[in-house]
Amino acid sequence: MNYLIGYKDAERNFGHEDPMLTEYTYGESGANTEKLLKVQKGDFLFFHKTIHNKRCITAYYLVEEVVLVKDIKQNLLIMNKYDNPHLKKEIQQLTPSECIAFGNPIQSKVLQVPLEITPELLSKLSRSANLNPNQTLLSAISSALRTWKELNPSDINLLLDLIEQNESKGRLTNRVLTAEEVFQILERDIEKFIISNPSILDANYTIEKSQHIFSDESRLDLLLRDTTNNEFIVVEIKKGPIDRNALNQIKHYIKLCKEELKLNTVKGILVGSGTSPSFEDDINKAKKDRIIVRNYGWGFTIN
Repeated sequence: MNYLIGYKDAERNFGHEDPMLTEYTYGESGANTEKLLKVQKGDFLFFHKTIHNKRCITAYYLVEEVVLVKDIKQNLLIMNKYDNPHLKKEIQQLTPSECIAFGNPIQSKVLQVPLEITPELLSKLSRSANLNPNQTLLSAISSALRTWKELNPSDINLLLDLIEQNESKGRLTNRVLTAEEVFQILERDIEKFIISNPSILDANYTIEKSQHIFSDESRLDLLLRDTTNNEFIVVEIKKGPIDRNALNQIKHYIKLCKEELKLNTVKGILVGSGTSPSFEDDINKAKKDRIIVRNYGWGFTIN
C-alpha cells in the first residue's frame, strides 16, 4: 500500500515531530495504524504539509519495514539510533497497534524543492480528489487530503517524475520567494537558474557543461560559450561573497579547461552576493586575467 500523507510541523503540533525526515521514520498510534501496518517493503509514503498558503510534498520514503513499537523497544540498536517520538514512550503508554515505518536511507528523499500540490496534479491521480468550490484553494486541497490518499504504481511514477522535473529547476523561478525561502537558497539553485537562463549573464551565452569533473576530481560549476566569437567562460558560483578562495578556484578551472579540454580562449565569471572587502584589490587585479565578478541580489515585494 502506498499513501500520500499530510502532517504538521512540530511547532504547530505541540512539539510532536513526525515524520522525522532527518532519519526517515514515521509513526502512528491512532486510527491510521492499521493502514500503516499494511504497508510493505518497497511501498512508498509521500508526505505533504502547508508551506506559505500552499500544500506541498516535502519528502518521500521507500519503505524498508513497518514494525510495532512494542517489538522495537527490545532492540537496543534501533532504540539507540532513532529519535522518533513514538520510541520515547513507555510500554504502558503505547496503543496496541502503535507502529513505525522506516524508510530506506539510500532511496528515500527529503526534497530540496517542495512540490506544490495543485488541482491539475490531483486530477492526474488515479483516485480523484473532490475540491469544494466554496472553499479557498488551500482549504479545498487540505480538506480533500485530510485522510490518507492511496496511490497506485502509476501515481507513484507520476509524482517521482514531477519531483524530478521540479528539482531540476531549482528554487529560483519566476515566482516570488518568501524571506524564509531566500535563506534556504543553495549554490546549486543559482546554478540551475543560470542553466535555464544563461542570457542573464549575456544574451549570446549558451551552456556547454555543468558540474564537469576534472582529472584531479575538482568540479567545475558551469562552462558557457559565447556564440559571437566561440570564447568559453568558466562560471564559479558562491552563495556568499567572493573571496580569495573563489578567485583561486576559478583560476585553477581556467587552467584545467585549457589543459584538459583543449580550449584556447577561456575567461571567467565569479557569481556571488558581493566581494569580501579585504579581497577587492585581488579581484580588481584579476581583470587582467579576464576574470570578472557578477553580483546577485533579491527583490522586495509585499503581497
